[in-house]
Amino acid sequence: MAIAIGVLLSTPAAVAVPLIGPPATAPAGVGIPAGYAPPAPAYGIGVDPGQVVPLADGTRLTATVRYPTDPVTGQRAAGPFPVIVDYTTYVGLNGVITAAVLGAVRGALDSLGVRLPDELADLNRIAHQGMSTQDELVRRGYIEVIADVRGTGSSTGEWDPASPRDGQDGVELVDWAARLPGSSGAVGMFGYSFPGVSGMLTAERSRPGSPLKAMMMFTVPNDVFKHVASHDGMFSPILLTAIIPAVEFLGVLGPMLNLPLTPQVAVQALFDHLRAALASPDSPLAKLVEGYGNGTYAHKDSWWAARDFGPGLHALVDNDIPTYFVDGIWDLYQDGAFQNYAQLQNLAAGRPQYGPMTAGAPTDPRFQVLMGPWYHVGMGAGPYARLDTDPVTIAWFDHWLKGVDNGIDRPEGTLHVLDQTGAGANTDAYPFGFARPTSLALGPGTLGGSPSGRPDRLTYSPVENVCNRDNFEQWTAGVLQLVLNLFDVNDPCAAGQVGPASGIAYVGEPVAADTLVAGPGAVHAYLRSSAPEAALQAHLDDVAPDGTSAEITGGAQLGTLRTLDEAKTWRTDDGTVYSPEHALSSAAVTPFPPGEIIEVDLRLRPTYYRLLPGHRLRLRLTTGNFPSTLAPLPAIPTLLGSTLDILHDPTHPTTLTIPLHSPS
Repeated sequence: MAIAIGVLLSTPAAVAVPLIGPPATAPAGVGIPAGYAPPAPAYGIGVDPGQVVPLADGTRLTATVRYPTDPVTGQRAAGPFPVIVDYTTYVGLNGVITAAVLGAVRGALDSLGVRLPDELADLNRIAHQGMSTQDELVRRGYIEVIADVRGTGSSTGEWDPASPRDGQDGVELVDWAARLPGSSGAVGMFGYSFPGVSGMLTAERSRPGSPLKAMMMFTVPNDVFKHVASHDGMFSPILLTAIIPAVEFLGVLGPMLNLPLTPQVAVQALFDHLRAALASPDSPLAKLVEGYGNGTYAHKDSWWAARDFGPGLHALVDNDIPTYFVDGIWDLYQDGAFQNYAQLQNLAAGRPQYGPMTAGAPTDPRFQVLMGPWYHVGMGAGPYARLDTDPVTIAWFDHWLKGVDNGIDRPEGTLHVLDQTGAGANTDAYPFGFARPTSLALGPGTLGGSPSGRPDRLTYSPVENVCNRDNFEQWTAGVLQLVLNLFDVNDPCAAGQVGPASGIAYVGEPVAADTLVAGPGAVHAYLRSSAPEAALQAHLDDVAPDGTSAEITGGAQLGTLRTLDEAKTWRTDDGTVYSPEHALSSAAVTPFPPGEIIEVDLRLRPTYYRLLPGHRLRLRLTTGNFPSTLAPLPAIPTLLGSTLDILHDPTHPTTLTIPLHSPS
């Protein structure tokens, strides 16, 4: 089979991934040059804990420095070495302790000649990445700085999540790291999730000639509001409710861990953290309660606008900071890597930042992305396409920080993708140039025929069948699947539909050949609500010939926040919207008059998914998916008892528009 999408790296599996069994292995050459192998580790690891980084405003960041040692003598290696900065909210010292324990276990096993099973190797790798401890880099000649963000860990000050202040602090931290003994003066940043957010903020506030020369960013958003808190006006409470109290708790634990090392700083940090959490009207906990109470998380106003990376991305191009993004098709931030990549490529080429990339145009190898069928805490892990991401990180930093000619700056495509069957490809343009936006009209239970039939009616309910991919894996960060990977088990609620399908279903015809669903999509819906508000949830499913199904992607939309941001909305040549972006500020609220027919463009999150022959697309529409998606709490009393009509007649043709590619 040949597919003109860049370089095809493997053919797909013949069947869907089973519930029990080892994951498919990703083909060689995804994300790195074909035939590349990282250099062997040459050093041991030494640790300098209890470092203090003084900032210009008097705040003090706590940090641990890890450095290469001579494997024979155990003494510090001379260098000079590039420095990797891991700028974390998750208590850097805790990560160092965890890394020491994991390293001791790994060392004992290596001495006995015991190779970790793939499943444990994945867990070990992901633990190091998430805890910001890059053993594989230190052992290959890098100094590592693991620093606590202001107001977290044992750093003094107040925590202001993902704030511009964090970025300015990061600039000072990078300058400090570049001057460390044994440093070559070149600095890279590694970040997984929140530490990646801190890295992006730092890069956006960099200056010409900055020591920051490269970044490796795992699972970071492009717009924190749109990719963390809001589903186009619908509220996504799980992550915020879990992460904010957790970081606040770690803000008490961190000073206690650091007390023997930096007693004065630790005491001041504990005082600052408690005062901020309990007394500050702008604390993250206060904002969480405020968001639940009055629905402010539904609106992208000034506080959230300051956490949109888009306006500052030009700094990465202007100041020459090559950045590699790794993310998952089912990550919390699945939009983020695609949007960061496309916007950086557009800026580098002098095109409008927020428009679609031009298919076939040259791309800048300084900005690359690897996307696979993974969840937030499982980059490169099963059950779909197993890939060791450490070689990608090593190759990237070796080239841009050490000048190693390993070919990663001459890739066969700068956009690297894997689908759920384990097949992969290297390509360039996003949206994918090989996939054509295709509009499929809804009918009475049908998808892809002529618009016809009477309206379908949904009665508002914030709950649907809770056993689904959104609730059990995507919006809970894939924690359950990471555990199940140890037993080669695919979470049943994510692998397929368990129990009755929720909502109203529209089913298409079977595809005759392998068909890729690749990129963002949209549902252009004609709606009529009995209330002055509407809540709409969409699921796009893959239905197998035997009737089993699995969710491909989805989206949600609050009716009163339907106004499009035309500068960021993508349309086909005939004006059809295939990637809507909405203006979500409080000023963009538009009335939804009861009884009137209103047009709404619901955004479907981007995907890269393969339909096998005989499989069908199914669009399901509901009104909420608690606990992963629900209307803002103030809107729920208005919605309770209401009905929502979905029209699909010739005058009101509700359509699904998705990018499809088939070799036939």
